[in-house]
Amino acid sequence: MKELAESLEKLHSRILSDAKLKAAEIIRDAEEKAKQILDGARAQAQRDADEILSKASLEAESIRRGILSSRIRANRLRVLDEKNKIVQSVLESVEQRLSDIARTDQFQPALKRFIAEAVDAVGTDDTVVRVGFQNAERKSLDSLGQTLPKGTRFVVEEKPIDDLGGVIASDVGGKIIFNNSFRARLERLDNRLLTTISSTIFGE
Repeated sequence: MKELAESLEKLHSRILSDAKLKAAEIIRDAEEKAKQILDGARAQAQRDADEILSKASLEAESIRRGILSSRIRANRLRVLDEKNKIVQSVLESVEQRLSDIARTDQFQPALKRFIAEAVDAVGTDDTVVRVGFQNAERKSLDSLGQTLPKGTRFVVEEKPIDDLGGVIASDVGGKIIFNNSFRARLERLDNRLLTTISSTIFGE
């Protein structure tokens, strides 16, 4: 009876020992799996964080470049605006000097050339020539009209033609008209004149 009791005690101890070992093994497995899961989660979290930071960095760089590009464009527009103001100022100075040409020695040669160009452009024997300049002496204009080809009608306007002065020629019926005023000449030279002024001032 005593041997049976001892056998049962040993069996009980062995079962308990086996159970403890099994439990320890299960705990180790669980801890290992938990560690793997935790490490995986940390690694994924790090990858997600790196991806977010990378996207944020790219977006920030894109925004920075956009701001820089906008500032460059704005600066270029400001520079162009200032250049245009300077060019317009030069043109206004030119127009002012042209409007006062009747007071200079260049007036008679320029007027003769303008009239000749206008008459030649109309190309008729009965041309009407109208002239008008600021501060021009009527006597000098009338005397110039007497030198024109026969059949040419010479008209002196009271006011400058197109504000700056000049010459307009036409046939009698007004079907053919050639405007050779300073304003018209400037408009015909518009792009080339602006380019010349810009290149002279800015070296472009």
